[in-house]
Formats: sequence, C-alpha cells, structure tokens
Amino acid sequence: QVQIQISRQFVCGRCVAAMGAQNSLPASVQSLIEKDNVDCLNVASTDIFDFATMEKFLPSDVFARFKECLVTGAPTPEGDMKPIADGMFKWARTRGATDFAHWFFPVRGGGGATGGTCGSFKIDAFIDLDWSSKTPNKPFVATFPPDRLFQGESDGSSFPNGGLRVTHEAAAFTTWDRSSPPMVVDKVLRIPCCFITHLGKSIDDKTPLLRSSDAVHREGLRLLKAMKLATDAKALYSYLG
Repeated sequence: QVQIQISRQFVCGRCVAAMGAQNSLPASVQSLIEKDNVDCLNVASTDIFDFATMEKFLPSDVFARFKECLVTGAPTPEGDMKPIADGMFKWARTRGATDFAHWFFPVRGGGGATGGTCGSFKIDAFIDLDWSSKTPNKPFVATFPPDRLFQGESDGSSFPNGGLRVTHEAAAFTTWDRSSPPMVVDKVLRIPCCFITHLGKSIDDKTPLLRSSDAVHREGLRLLKAMKLATDAKALYSYLG
C-alpha cells in the first residue's frame, strides 16, 4: 500500500502540497506540482478578498460601514449588499473564478460520515437568467446577486446524524461569516459560512465558536464598563482558547 503524506499550507488561497510519492495523485494536485515555477511568497494573499483587496473594489463609504459592522456586530445595511457583491464578483473574475461556493463545516457525529475539517460546499455558477429580457427563453448572464452572497439554502436533515428532523424542518441555511475573508481556490470563490437550521440552531462547528466570541465581546465590555476601564472600547476579541 502506497502511503502518501501531504503537508498542506494555505498560501494566496491555494493549497501548496509537498509529497513524497506522486503515483495516483488527484489531477488538481498533479497540475499544481507541474505548474510553472511560482514563488508563492511573491503572490501571497492575491487570491483572498481581505480588507486590502476589499478597499480597492468597494466604494469608500461602503467599506467604512462594513468594517464598523464587524466591530459592532450590526447586520450589513441592505443598501450595501449589492455594492459588496458586485465588488467581490468583479475581483473574483479577475482571479479566474467561474463559480462560487458556500463553504461550511457541518457536524457529522454519529452517522459514520467522514469530513471534519474538509468541510462541505454548495457550488453554483456565476450565472442567472436575464429576467428583464422579453424573449420567451431567457438568456443567461454572468452575475452574482447579493442574496446569493449573504445567504444560501441547503438540506440540513442529515446533520449531525441522518433523519434527526422531519421533512418540514429539514431546511438549513448558510450565511456568510463576514469575519472570514472569501478566497478563490481552483476557480471557485469560497465563501466561509455558518450552517444553521431554520430555527437558528447550529449544526456546524463554526457557529458555536462565533456565538462564544460574541458572548466574550458582550460580557467583556460590560466588565470593562463596571471596572471603569477602557470605557470607550467598542469590541473585545479573544485570541486564546
């Protein structure tokens, strides 16, 4: 049995693989190895829609409000959703992306299913019907509507174990975790998401962590105020635990 040890490190949104044996490797990995000599340090972060990139593709006022919402936890203003989606779409196309995927990490305990940190995807193409067309057969157009960025829908009936919910409660939703920047990998814009039921129950590994961080933020600010320390603080972040 051939054992292949793979060391992976996310650099510039790509997975750099170091392998001892190259027999029976996935085509995507093989092509990565055979690519032209590229110094990943010189192109680091070029496939990540981080603050530096976002500032270049968003109107200044939209970008400022987006950062403020991350600090306060307020929802993204409805009027800002389209400029954000348009800017992200424009950037993703410059990086060669043709599809987008809501990337989430469902709880899989008890069902025998593998996955864990591999996560799950719901992949769609950057296309939609042109509903403004008056022709009977609507033509396709390249687009990225804001509702597809901020929220998606998937079947949640099988998580964390098969058949836990009845049919009318089977729907589950993905929502963009704005604190995690999207990235382009293999021509797919990956959007880090939370995964919850229609009643708001978490069925993923990420949502409990984010909710814990929110609790630390909320109660930490209360503590600082009670102690009369850093009373002008707007947010509290935990980097440990």
